[in-house]
Amino acid sequence: MFALSLFLVLSPPLWSAATAAVAPAEVRPYQSLHIEVPYTPPVARIEGRDRLVYEVHATNFSGKTLMLDVIEVETVHGDVVARVDAGEAARWVGAPRDPAQRLAPGERAILYLDIPAPQETASLRHRIRFTAVPEDGPAEAVTIVGGVVTPRPPFPLALGAPLRGGPWSAVALPDHANGHRRYPYAVSGRVRLPGRHAIDWMPANGFDPASSGKEVAADGTGADVLAVADGEIVAVKEEPSPGARPSIEDETGAMVVLLLPDGRYAFYQHLAPGIPIRAGDRVVKGQVIARVGASGHVTRPHLHFHVADGPAPLDSEGLPYDLDAGQVLAPAGLPGDAAGSSARLRAIDGLPRPNAAVWFAS
Repeated sequence: MFALSLFLVLSPPLWSAATAAVAPAEVRPYQSLHIEVPYTPPVARIEGRDRLVYEVHATNFSGKTLMLDVIEVETVHGDVVARVDAGEAARWVGAPRDPAQRLAPGERAILYLDIPAPQETASLRHRIRFTAVPEDGPAEAVTIVGGVVTPRPPFPLALGAPLRGGPWSAVALPDHANGHRRYPYAVSGRVRLPGRHAIDWMPANGFDPASSGKEVAADGTGADVLAVADGEIVAVKEEPSPGARPSIEDETGAMVVLLLPDGRYAFYQHLAPGIPIRAGDRVVKGQVIARVGASGHVTRPHLHFHVADGPAPLDSEGLPYDLDAGQVLAPAGLPGDAAGSSARLRAIDGLPRPNAAVWFAS
């Protein structure tokens, strides 16, 4: 975590080397935002583009309402990597507030960032401009700089297909309030985001059940679920109370956790009953380890798949991963296009974009 000292910048409005050199009378401490970046993001490759997917936590420690105006991500040399104006803040700020960029005293906002990764590995910082609105007196324009983070390099180990055949929709709702991307958990005194890169794999239009397993329904139930790498099964959980409203720890339904060779953990959730493996088993890449189901807290059958830094489903950080198998429909197409439109198919090159249609080998 990064604990930052925050300062009011009076003139010029943006922090710079010149600002840092002015007399102490022109820069005074200002009670405002505490900024932290609790997770250090590795570079994520998404259909051939290197991205940084992470969160900035901003907490209002002042006695005033703060209105976020501009958020910039920049290198420590001052090169701007990404910029969000107030009009776009609702898409980036995860909060049930209206407007989303308003922070009352004591409130915290989580800024969900998905930005281009700089070509060179360099530390990044976050420049936030906001307006402080006191109950009495004039509003004040304030700029702070903080939340320094140095991205990690990408993981070299690429993973195999988690499913057969298709086409499958890589369902992800990064801007949705209840999507995996915006569902942090704090179950051990620290906030974590397990589903940062989670995908719910559901049949797309044109789904061919015969391509995905021996006894597969049109909704994907029964499709083969595959080990994405050689490794050890560290957890197997059958659904504890089928048909009942699950508790928070049981929302995953039937689940398998696979320890990957590089120390990451692959999670398979909402599986069908009757998992054929047990904790401690060694599996090989491509081996059938389960089948698609609808256990736990779901509205329809699908495979929830994500990778994290630990084996606890609610107490680990979601990590990016590359798939070395599968073809994705080019952006010009739609998931409903005919499965045989091979002219627009291409290798995934990392992770598929949200909601892309993907074909795996049968």
